[in-house]
Amino acid sequence: MKTRLLALVAGLAALMSLSSCIETHQTLNLKKDGSGTLVEETMMGAQMVAMMQLGAGQPGAPDPIAEMEDEQQYKDKAAGYGEGVEFEKLEKVEKNGGKGVKVTYKFKDVNKVRFEPGSGLDNMGPGAGDGVKEVKKEVQPLTFAYADGKLTITFPEPPKDAKAEDIPDVPAGEDLAPQAAQMMQMFKDMKVSAKVVVEPGIKTTNATYREGDTITLMEVNFGEILQNPDGAKVLQKLDMADRKGMEEALKDVKGVKMETKKTVDVEVK
Repeated sequence: MKTRLLALVAGLAALMSLSSCIETHQTLNLKKDGSGTLVEETMMGAQMVAMMQLGAGQPGAPDPIAEMEDEQQYKDKAAGYGEGVEFEKLEKVEKNGGKGVKVTYKFKDVNKVRFEPGSGLDNMGPGAGDGVKEVKKEVQPLTFAYADGKLTITFPEPPKDAKAEDIPDVPAGEDLAPQAAQMMQMFKDMKVSAKVVVEPGIKTTNATYREGDTITLMEVNFGEILQNPDGAKVLQKLDMADRKGMEEALKDVKGVKMETKKTVDVEVK
């Protein structure tokens, strides 16, 4: 099965016809008793909102903003996150001319939660996330095992032949500057993250990226990556099946935090 990073970069090709003023952030909040919430916040920038509203003004055209704010789709989506996961609430978000949604799901047992970092892009509404949704069919979610105050997060094993060939090519030579500038403009505001917050606090963990009681599973800032075209080239050449190789390569790419361990162990306070 492909990794979530592969799914993301493949799906980005489908978004390139739109302004990529997109942010999607997922946070799983874990309580001491193993219950908690999964919060997805997805924002479209002002430019994308204007484009969508212009299209919605055409006769017979759907309104993507209204569709994104429709609660029923999130209620239907809840079951896909695992047994016992329920929709709790939807909040409309507006910031700097942009619009989005903050959706909260609740669960009683984290052991039954199926979590796919980056799946918040599905909230973009019909059409916008089709590329991600198509590749997502091949993606295995990460899983949680929690008992007696100890949490283990297990990442799915990628296939041995998994490569990052779906990442858009970064040309070399004299043509690099205009191509890079175009990519930077398209992706400069795109950010994706997935985090776990241990509400009682973290006593110990082997997580690569920890700040206080927050563990970052994935954080991608495309604008920062594309400021250095070499960073995009590194991503393009990644062997996704080689965890050690991924770790070594990604440490030199600014704008990317990606947990490469097979399992992350957490001892809760």
